Amino acid sequence: MLYLMPKWRLLILFIVAFAATWVIFKPTLRIALGKNIVDNPEARKLQDHPVPILGGVVVFFGIAVGLMFFKTMFYQTALLPVLAAAIIMLYVGTIDDITDIAPWKRLLIETGVALLMIYGSRSCIIHFQGLWGLEWIPLGVAIPLTVLTIVGLINAINMIDGIDGLLPGLGIIMLGLLGVLCFLAHDYSNAALATVAIGALMTFFLHNVFGQQSKMFLGDGGSMLLGIIVSWLIISILGGHFHIGDYLGGRVDFNLVSFCLAVVGIPVADTLRVMFTRIFSGRSPFSADNNHLHHLFLACGFSHLGTSLSIMGLQTLIVLAFLAAWLLGASAEWQLYIVIAVTALLDCGGALLLRQLSKRGVKVSNKAEKSGAWRRISDFVDRF
Repeated sequence: MLYLMPKWRLLILFIVAFAATWVIFKPTLRIALGKNIVDNPEARKLQDHPVPILGGVVVFFGIAVGLMFFKTMFYQTALLPVLAAAIIMLYVGTIDDITDIAPWKRLLIETGVALLMIYGSRSCIIHFQGLWGLEWIPLGVAIPLTVLTIVGLINAINMIDGIDGLLPGLGIIMLGLLGVLCFLAHDYSNAALATVAIGALMTFFLHNVFGQQSKMFLGDGGSMLLGIIVSWLIISILGGHFHIGDYLGGRVDFNLVSFCLAVVGIPVADTLRVMFTRIFSGRSPFSADNNHLHHLFLACGFSHLGTSLSIMGLQTLIVLAFLAAWLLGASAEWQLYIVIAVTALLDCGGALLLRQLSKRGVKVSNKAEKSGAWRRISDFVDRF
């Protein structure tokens, strides 16, 4: 076979996953509408008409087709545990989309899947990269910490999925950053997984941002699928055998714990803020409300696109803050403290600011979606 550099092989996988998802998108959309597998409008829903919710099935199809080409691109793979966990999460999430599963049952299933993935892969978060003087941590601490991370991320990513384009956009950012790190460390199995997942999500981003007649939500199936993949990448990075210093000019002060936290900063911070607000108000942490960042942006007049891009921008700023701390020579501890401080400032401070602006009647004018160029792109996406 003609030799191709790894980056070109990953590009091929991206194109295959994107094309496969694009081809299956419209048929799945018609099936969902025909069988009434939709998210119906209600008081707290942000759409004004039923929207299909089989997005997770489409994303997994794109990932699966992309990975069919994996063996021809690379010669090692350790993806079976995460793919098995992804199938279970896709099934559970899709059933939840259709029938609604009680929160405690979902948590129980997620915990079981997390334990099975740890057992099947023999991997968990067991190395702190010198943070607080810690290197390897005891297995009795590592396993519960890993389970908490997996369950927490699945629910954080699920809860931030509220408007058109937001979750696909954040997913592309998170997977892109984690995938680049895996690529730099020559962990091509996980770099390939991140690449095909980005290719599959790109279709949703385009349809949900630009489409008028072709929107389809990822649903719980898609968000839980994305949550398990992001969790897996973080576990692989923090599993004790991931060495990045050799590929960063020999610098070993790049703290992987802080980096991973920065990558998922907005989903985690937004979920914690909303859940604690509910608890302090005497309500269940899983009850519904309009306190997420995307609700607050919309209340100030932002469009769905403007809200999605703004939150994606906040997520990017957190990662840039981490990179600035690292490049300026901050210790592992200070890298973490800076990430936490910037994340809290942007999420909690942003929420407070948006709430005050909304109370004062401040509204943002949105004109991009009314332009001729926007309509032409929208017509193209809906047609194909």
